[in-house]
Amino acid sequence: MSKVEAYKKLIRQFYAGSLQGTAKDNFIKYFEDPEFLEAWEELMKQDTDENTSLKEPDSSQLFARIKNDDRVKDYLTDVPAGSSFKIKIFKRIAAAALVLSVGIVAFLIWNQNETKIGQIAQLQHRDADFKVLPGTNKAQIILENGSRIDLEKIKGDTVIAHGDFEIVKTADGSISYRPKYPGKGSSKLVYNTIVTPGGGEYKLILPDGTKVWLNAMTTLRYPIQFNKAIREIEMTGEAYFEVAKVLNEGKRVPFIIHTGSQKLEVLGTVFNLQHYGQKIITTLLEGKVKLDFKESGLEGQYLTPDEQATFDMANNRVKKIQVDPFYFSAWKDGKFAFEKTAIEEVMETISRWYDVEVIFKNQLTDFQFSGTISKYEDINKLLQTIELVGGIHFQLKGRRIYVMK
Repeated sequence: MSKVEAYKKLIRQFYAGSLQGTAKDNFIKYFEDPEFLEAWEELMKQDTDENTSLKEPDSSQLFARIKNDDRVKDYLTDVPAGSSFKIKIFKRIAAAALVLSVGIVAFLIWNQNETKIGQIAQLQHRDADFKVLPGTNKAQIILENGSRIDLEKIKGDTVIAHGDFEIVKTADGSISYRPKYPGKGSSKLVYNTIVTPGGGEYKLILPDGTKVWLNAMTTLRYPIQFNKAIREIEMTGEAYFEVAKVLNEGKRVPFIIHTGSQKLEVLGTVFNLQHYGQKIITTLLEGKVKLDFKESGLEGQYLTPDEQATFDMANNRVKKIQVDPFYFSAWKDGKFAFEKTAIEEVMETISRWYDVEVIFKNQLTDFQFSGTISKYEDINKLLQTIELVGGIHFQLKGRRIYVMK
């Protein structure tokens, strides 16, 4: 019997009230094991009468049901109220409830005194009919003459003729360029700019075949046809690149990205590049990149896979570390992914994607958040999720989120 199947048996016994001995004593502790949560989730998904009692429509209801179950209460009867052990147990239960009902695994780590777990503030709305929605595919292309194309208003499989080139919106919503007259080109570089707003993202295929995923609040300036000797673009915001390898007379054609005071030269690679504010963060997944920093005297900095460089333009310093690239590229695949991330940074990410303003009513510098969450989750459930694991509260009023202890 596999471990997951064994856990399923325990869960059935738990709800039947037939757990005995060590299994009964250890039941709550199993919440710490991801395979236990997997077993519970599989039982929840089974559409049979015998498991109907395991199904819950809402994570907070499921949390309350488990926490208030007589068997759970019996287990915790002798544990002093407010003890760190009891708090830890409730946090495990909360995390399990989230996995089962909304597919979120999240927990909050903080260095302050533990606060009471299980009290979830109700999100307050100024207008009951107002709804904050997650981001979608939306962007504008600014042509060289200053005119704009709103990509959200153009259907898939559409070709827009412009000069000697055509802009193609494919069925999946991505944008690419192709020459109207193949083989004919101009030596003069003509630039377009693509801009994603708050709450927007987009996929762009550059004329050389390089694929670029743009996150919210990103600007990318690029030529609609690269010259043969070099490929150069400019960017602010955040984008994920899969750079195409291009040769000219047997030699690799450099691909260079200018962002703020940083110059990044690609040596055939996959990477994530983020530039919001004064910091430029480069995370390498595949290949190799070379970084140069204007006016800093720092040149020839190289990254290899799983390395990240953070350039602070305010003090001209570069910090290079080993990371798990998943946490810096998951946004491309529809997820928020955090690992011991400061709550301020978490809320900045939420702010850009849901296009809302975040206001901190208290200093929360000790809070860190870890978890993987769908980018398309309802914002109320998202905030309730963070509240559920304790120590932080939110008020949602219009397009403002107030954050407090």
